[in-house]
Amino acid sequence: MRAAYENHREEGFTVLSVSIRESDQVIRDFISRHDLTYPFLMDRDGSASLAFEVINTPTTFFIGPDGTILDTKAGLVSQDWLEYLISESIGT
Repeated sequence: MRAAYENHREEGFTVLSVSIRESDQVIRDFISRHDLTYPFLMDRDGSASLAFEVINTPTTFFIGPDGTILDTKAGLVSQDWLEYLISESIGT
């Protein structure tokens, strides 16, 4: 995710990570340990996870420039999958 974000953010691609029911300190430590630069959102009560029917974590939602969900993947995602969807979405 980090590489995709760094490689394509100038083209309008962004990553938002949503943490489910974790403490602020746990998330800060994770961000620091992995030197992450994209935004993290806190879903403290799990309501966003319920609304988007997230069963497993991580779950990745790839959202197009117009706000529609283009694809969803439960589990880890490959760099190739991300690059393919980014190129399809932003035309690189």
